[in-house]
Amino acid sequence: MKKLVSAFLAFGVALAAAPSAGAHASYSDSNPKARSTISKLPKLVWVEFDGNLITIADKQTNFLTVKNRKGKELSNGKPFVGGARVSVNIKNRSATGKIRVSWRVVSEDGHPVSSSLTFTVRK
Repeated sequence: MKKLVSAFLAFGVALAAAPSAGAHASYSDSNPKARSTISKLPKLVWVEFDGNLITIADKQTNFLTVKNRKGKELSNGKPFVGGARVSVNIKNRSATGKIRVSWRVVSEDGHPVSSSLTFTVRK
């Protein structure tokens, strides 16, 4: 019985000490900020997460799109990843109104995460 209890205790200690492998990336910051009001679109829009994002070889695994209130794409080119941040250039900076930023990214644990945020441009 003592051996069984010791084995369970050792397993519990090992499990508690192991890093979490199931932590998906969570939104932590963006430019522009979520639900903010700004006077002009920036040249670059980015979203940052609480952990690094991964890329797989030459395949596009992380997506970031910026669209105006009518659904027209404002982003220019493919998004690029640097650590915990995915960014995209903006081609049309004259848009006003509600802007939606949507993403699908792959966190270090290999799981995709998707969501969106909005901000408003008022001149």
